[in-house]
Amino acid sequence: MKFEHTLEFNTTQELNEVFAEGNKSISNTIVDVALKNLKTKKHKIPVIQITTKDDDVVYDVLITRPDMIETLEQNLSIMEEYEDYSRCQQIVDALHYLKNLK
Repeated sequence: MKFEHTLEFNTTQELNEVFAEGNKSISNTIVDVALKNLKTKKHKIPVIQITTKDDDVVYDVLITRPDMIETLEQNLSIMEEYEDYSRCQQIVDALHYLKNLK
């Protein structure tokens, strides 16, 4: 599976801290990839491949098609926190589109 986006952290602890605090840059990437793939037939959509230097582990962040709505809803709250209302509107429009497909 090919990933357009990659991140590397020195330690697993550093990685955990970034995810615990919430990272707008990572959320932006997740939202951008989700929006780009709204009409895809792929079941698994690659988002980011993350590696840690200390234990040389690779984490693949994917969006599965059935989880697309949940992924966008989770990131909508993050965008609201950062007051990124333009991106919020894109997410709301995408959610409306996806929910009307069912």
